[in-house]
Amino acid sequence: MYQSNRNALLYAFIVSIGGFIFGLDIMLISGTFQYTGIEFGLSALEKGNIAAAPNYGALVALLLAGYFCDKFGRKKTLMIIAALYTISAVGSAFATSYFELFAARLIGGLAFTSLSLASMYIGEIAPPKMRGKLVGLNQLNIVIGILAATILNYYLVDLVSTGSALASSIGMDDKNVWRWMLGLEILPAILWFGLLFLIPESPRWLMLNHSEEKAHSVIAKLVPPKEVESQFKQIVDSLKSTEHSLSYMEQMKALFSKSMRMALVIGVLMAAIQALSGMNAILAFMPMIFQQVGGGESAFLQSIWVSSIGALFTVLGLLLIDKLGRRKILLGGLVTCAASMLLVTYGFYDATYVIPLDGLAQLSATIDTSLLKPLAGVIYQTDTEFKQAVIAAIGQADFVKVENDLLLMATNMQGMLVLAGIITFVCAYNFSLGPILWILFSEIFPTKVRAVAITSSALVATIFGGIVVPTFFPWQLENLGATNTFLAYAVFCIIGFVIMAKIAPETKGKTIEEIEDLLAGKSNSKEKSGSVAESQTSNFETKPLNMETSK
Repeated sequence: MYQSNRNALLYAFIVSIGGFIFGLDIMLISGTFQYTGIEFGLSALEKGNIAAAPNYGALVALLLAGYFCDKFGRKKTLMIIAALYTISAVGSAFATSYFELFAARLIGGLAFTSLSLASMYIGEIAPPKMRGKLVGLNQLNIVIGILAATILNYYLVDLVSTGSALASSIGMDDKNVWRWMLGLEILPAILWFGLLFLIPESPRWLMLNHSEEKAHSVIAKLVPPKEVESQFKQIVDSLKSTEHSLSYMEQMKALFSKSMRMALVIGVLMAAIQALSGMNAILAFMPMIFQQVGGGESAFLQSIWVSSIGALFTVLGLLLIDKLGRRKILLGGLVTCAASMLLVTYGFYDATYVIPLDGLAQLSATIDTSLLKPLAGVIYQTDTEFKQAVIAAIGQADFVKVENDLLLMATNMQGMLVLAGIITFVCAYNFSLGPILWILFSEIFPTKVRAVAITSSALVATIFGGIVVPTFFPWQLENLGATNTFLAYAVFCIIGFVIMAKIAPETKGKTIEEIEDLLAGKSNSKEKSGSVAESQTSNFETKPLNMETSK
């Protein structure tokens, strides 16, 4: 491997650590709900708000991220993000109320832009033949963070439940274990901040800010010596058509111009499709889902297995992304995600819920079980019907206290079928939808509007996947039931397949400037045809292989 390739790999890895912290954040919180739900008396919507809180902050951050990236550079903006992760982790661990926890996680949401900015930075420094793998490191670190969080959650819960001497020595018990979970994020956030000092600024940003000599020296670190001048000239030529630097409003105008219309459509639709597949909800509430299946305490252990297998498929996806291409992997992933969600849907549709009379004794230390005796032996066909009957008998407050144990004893379902469906979905998502979104973001937008374009598309992903889906997922489970909830995700995956089959390009092996010319040409041909629908059919549906001109 050339030294330049090693440099690119090192810089990409450092930047992608933000993805690891993101994965930690979204999965660590999933292990706290059974504790914070009791301590703060959280309703279903309040649980959803806690899970989605960072994404409310991300909405604000994404509106400003483009400006910060262009004003201060990619590197300094990433360092600000690392500092925000640290502040959020400290605030979350020491929160004393629902509102304090919500506010601390809201601050962390300002740092969630690390995903879009990492995609932007890596796309700008990566050699074309390595870009898919290097941008994919972002997704790999996300799933490694998720896996680390599931293991840590399980380990901490086990320490407390077994009365470990270690837990006693550090003052950790079942009332404050959730604080230890959230506090674990502090260390990697501080480490990431320090490592960011080692990366150079993006050469394309330096070029836009009249620092040609510095840009040339950075390019020399990233490509073999014989390619330095040609890469430098290609970037210079791509920026000649502008005033070398566009203001924020000028970038917005350019983004909505005819030549960039196709890139914008692909970016926004891809962001929405990935978000509505349901992955964020499954990650944020994985233990809750397995409790629905009747997993009890093993819900944390099952989450570890799912996360581990998902991580392996992320690695596999990165190994194949530059061989198979983005389009094939994306479409195959959407089909598999839809099929797996239908499998989960059937598992819950086929389930029944019955409270065994001899099982009430184990709940007697927590609630007045005499109130549940009239329900014992009654068969309920849906989880919503069962929960509503229990809540009507003992009240919401007592139901929260015994929900886990009650579901464990009452659920009769093909649990392995649901587990297989969730594992298949996570594997397919991590192999396809997860990495490809950020890879396409890094490829389809020209340098002159990249900051605004990527953050705008990420804004769509945040609204749907970060706020709408996690916020309403607990409410959906409680009011619509698991069957209808997972069926909706399957339908969204099917719709996504139909849309992306028509418009998804193949971008593997092309430079950013070549992709810009490609998509601009497609947008212009749409105008000449006089019909957007007709053009999309002729350019993308009937001749998808024409997009794959450079191997």
